[in-house]
Amino acid sequence: MTLRTGIASDYFDFLNQLESALCSEGHAWGSLYAGAGNGTLMGSDGSTGGYRGGVASVAEAFTVTALDTERFQVVGTAAGDLGTARVGQLFETDRLRFRINAGSVPFVAGDRFTLNTSPAWTLVRRYGCRNANARTTNFANPIAVFDNRMDTVATRPVADLPAHATIEMIGPTSVRAMTLGIGDSGARGPAAFALQRSDDGATWASVQAWLEQTWPTAKMRRTYPVTSAAPSARFWRVMITAAAGGDPLEVNDVSFHTDLNADFELEDRAQWIVQAPGLDGQKAIFFGAELYEDAARAAYNLNWYGFRSHNPLRSLRTQINVSGLRCLPLRNGPLAYWLAINGQRVAIVARIGTVYVSAYLGFVNAYEPPSIHEYPLAIGACGSVEILTPDMTDANFRCFFDPGRYSLVANYPDNVWRVHANRYAVGANEYGDSETPGKVYPSAMSTSGDRAYLRENLDGSSPILPLILGSSNPRHALGEFDGCGWTTGFSTASESRIDHESTAWMAFQNAFRTSPDNYFALKLD
Repeated sequence: MTLRTGIASDYFDFLNQLESALCSEGHAWGSLYAGAGNGTLMGSDGSTGGYRGGVASVAEAFTVTALDTERFQVVGTAAGDLGTARVGQLFETDRLRFRINAGSVPFVAGDRFTLNTSPAWTLVRRYGCRNANARTTNFANPIAVFDNRMDTVATRPVADLPAHATIEMIGPTSVRAMTLGIGDSGARGPAAFALQRSDDGATWASVQAWLEQTWPTAKMRRTYPVTSAAPSARFWRVMITAAAGGDPLEVNDVSFHTDLNADFELEDRAQWIVQAPGLDGQKAIFFGAELYEDAARAAYNLNWYGFRSHNPLRSLRTQINVSGLRCLPLRNGPLAYWLAINGQRVAIVARIGTVYVSAYLGFVNAYEPPSIHEYPLAIGACGSVEILTPDMTDANFRCFFDPGRYSLVANYPDNVWRVHANRYAVGANEYGDSETPGKVYPSAMSTSGDRAYLRENLDGSSPILPLILGSSNPRHALGEFDGCGWTTGFSTASESRIDHESTAWMAFQNAFRTSPDNYFALKLD
C-alpha cells in the first residue's frame, strides 16, 4: 500500500504532506505472492510496504510474473503489458511503482505477485484562514472588522484612506460575493470600494468596484454579488477609498463568500475536504478537517468530520448527516508521522515527544455486502472536543482503536452515526464504559480487565487480532478496521516491527499509555 513516513515541521505542514500523499498519485494495495522464491515486492526505495500507484492509476489488478530468476513481466488488467521489472531495480510507470528484492531462495519462472491499484484521491475544498494572523487590516479596532458582531465598529479617518480588510487563505478559491456592515451612521459608511485579488499578497488586481454607495439605516449590512468572473486566488481584500460623507469611516463587519447562498465565510477557520474513490474507484467517500489553533492552550489540531455527500454551499460542520468532530491533537513544531493509505481509508500515526496519537479516516471492512451497507465510514481520533492537546493525561484522551468518550463514530447500515467508547473518566479515575453501546473489540475487554491476559504467542511472537466494531443496541457486528489490528505490548514497544503470517506490521501505543494492553498494530504490507 502507499506507506509514507516523514517529519512535518508543524501541524499545518503535516496537513500539506497528507494532502500530497492522498491526492498526488494513485494507491496500491493487497499484495499477495505465490512461488518458490522467498524474495519480496517492496516500496520503490526497497523498504517494507510502500509500493505505490502513479499519477495515471485507475482501479485495476496487476500480475507480476517471474520470467526467470531476475526478470518479472508486469501486466495490468486495464494497462496491459507494462514491461519487465528486474530484481533489485526500481520499476516505475505512471500506473505503478515498486522494487522486487531478492531473497535467500532464488525466484523461478512462474513465481507471481498480484496487487491492485486505485485512483488518487480528490481535493474537494481547501480554503479559509488558518488563524487570526491571516486576517489583516489598517482599521483602528481591527478585531471588529471580522467578528460578525453589530455592536463593535472599526474606524479609519477619511484623511487616512484607503482602508483595507485582507484575508490570506490556506488555498485559492474564487470570491463570488462580499458583505459589508456599517456602524451607527450611514454617512460614515463606505461609499467607494473595490474587491481585489492576489496570488502572492503583494501584487493586486481589481476584480470589481462599487461607487456612490449610500446607507439609509444604521448598522446596516449589505451583500454585494461579484459579477466579474475572477480566477481563484489565495489573497483577497476589500479596498475602501471613500466614505459616504461623514468622518471617520466606520465598518462593523467584512465577509467574503464563495456563493451568495453559502452558509460559511472565507475569513472563518480553514476547512479541508477530500474525496476517496474506494478500492474499486467508483465510490465517493467524504471526510475533512477544520484547522484549530489556540496558542494560549498550545492547541494546534485537525478536527475531523465525515459525511455522506458534499454540498459546496455548506460548511464542513453543517454538511448533511455529518459525524461531528473527532480531534487529532498535534503541535506547532516538528512531529514524526506514519500514513497507511489505500483507496478507501487513511490510517494516521503521529509521534509528539513520547506520545503517539492516531486517527482512522475512511471505510472499514464491513461484514455486510455493499447492497446492505454501502457506506461503512468511520471517523476516529483522540476525542470529541476541539481543544485537546498532546500532553493530556485524561482517561478520555485515547486513540481510535480503544476509544474513550467519544473519539470514534461509525456509520451503520441504517445511516445512523453511532459513537463507540470503551472507557471513560471520572476525575482522575478511569473505568470501563458500560453505558455506550458501541465498542471496539478486543480493546473493549478492558471493561473487566480481561485484556491484560492477552500476551505473546507461545513462540514469543506478537499476536495480531482483528479490531472489530460493533454495537449492543441495536445488536450489530459492523466490521473491522482495514489494515489495523490489536496487539500486545508484552515484549514489544512503539515502532517495533511485527512479522505475522508473512505480513509486516508496526506496533504503536495508545497516546501516553505504555502498559502492555494499550497497543495496536498498523499493517505495513
